[in-house]
Amino acid sequence: MKNNQLIKTWLRILLGLFLIVYALNQYFHFMPTSYGVMPDNTRDFIDAIVIYLPILYFFEVVLGLLFVFNKWTPFLLLVLFPLSVAFLIFSISNQDLSDAWPALLVAILNFTLVLFEKEKYKPLFKS
Repeated sequence: MKNNQLIKTWLRILLGLFLIVYALNQYFHFMPTSYGVMPDNTRDFIDAIVIYLPILYFFEVVLGLLFVFNKWTPFLLLVLFPLSVAFLIFSISNQDLSDAWPALLVAILNFTLVLFEKEKYKPLFKS
C-alpha cells in the first residue's frame, strides 16, 4: 500500500512539473516546440484563439503548482481529464505523431492518477 502511495505522489509531481515547464516554455521559449504540420482550418483556429493562449498557459502553471503541492488533486484531475483528451485528439489529428508525445504523456499521467483516486469519485456516480 505504501508503494502505491509513493508511485501516486511521483506521478502527481511529474504531471505538475510537466505542466509548469510546458507552460513556461510558451512564455520563455527555452526548449524547441511545435504544434506539427496542421491543416489550414486548424491553423485558422489557432490564429483565432492565439490571444487567449497566454491566459491558458498562466492557468496551466497554477494547475501544475497545485499538483506539485497536492492541493485539490482529485478535483483538478477531473477538470484536467477532458482537457487532456482534447489536447491528445488535437495533437493526433495533426497527423504527426512525433509531436503528440506531450499530449500522450499528460493523458497517460492524468488517466493513471484518476485510477489511483477512483474511490474518491464513487459518490459522484451514485444514483
